[in-house]
Amino acid sequence: MAIILDILVEHLEEIEFLWSQRTEAIRSPEYFGFEIRELDARIDAHLQGLLVGGEHCVEFAVPLLADEDRFMAFAGAWCLARLGLHQPLLDQLDECNLDGVTEALCHCPIDAIEGKLNELYSTAPPSVASAIGLVLASHRRSPPVNRLSEFFEHDDPQVRCRAWETVSRSCRI
Repeated sequence: MAIILDILVEHLEEIEFLWSQRTEAIRSPEYFGFEIRELDARIDAHLQGLLVGGEHCVEFAVPLLADEDRFMAFAGAWCLARLGLHQPLLDQLDECNLDGVTEALCHCPIDAIEGKLNELYSTAPPSVASAIGLVLASHRRSPPVNRLSEFFEHDDPQVRCRAWETVSRSCRI
């Protein structure tokens, strides 16, 4: 079992590295579409390796949610979300690397947790709610209430930044 657990950690670390490469690549004119698709295929291959590990991944993925490196937080959150283990993600939104976790939720199916996300969007503090708004907008879902004006006027620049990003991803303003 120890060897398998080491392999799961390696898959998580590879996802972190490859996602950071992908993030850079999609913002660079030096990359071609086929190169992005190759990165996506490699990321997916490592995800498939994690999915084989199932719930054994939880002990490695959950601590990554609070990692200072947003790509490590992404890897942990993406792993949990793709395994359908959403509760650890939702339970730690106040204490996690919100940028990494948000990015993961923006790239994973959210049907199973959409109701909970809507509830949190309505009641959570602006830092968390603005991140959830971004997730909902990324999936072309409208939040139950509009808190954008609150976010645009917030003291925290991250909250304001997420609000503008939400608007840019929304199908309507």
